[in-house]
Amino acid sequence: MASPASRANETPDASLEIPTEWLMPGLDLETVREAQRPDTTATLTSEYLALAGVELVVERRWLREANWRQIKQAITRGYIYRNSAVQVTLRGERREHERRGTKAA
Repeated sequence: MASPASRANETPDASLEIPTEWLMPGLDLETVREAQRPDTTATLTSEYLALAGVELVVERRWLREANWRQIKQAITRGYIYRNSAVQVTLRGERREHERRGTKAA
């Protein structure tokens, strides 16, 4: 198991894979990238829209209405930081550990 010091050097970003069946027809990858931080990677294949980064944004208008409530199922790493009627923001676990460490100090 990794020690706390070595874990601090890792960057366990948030990541998610949204099945393409959940996406609105004609969703452009550039539209997705514009909503993300510059250090986020976004890839669109025939099977998934994959996002990875410290903080990710998913907008409701990208998804079919029936799939909006299932967005939690697409998260492969990280946690929901903010959730509204029109947008979900995910964060990597590193920030969660930093926040907990700050409160304890």
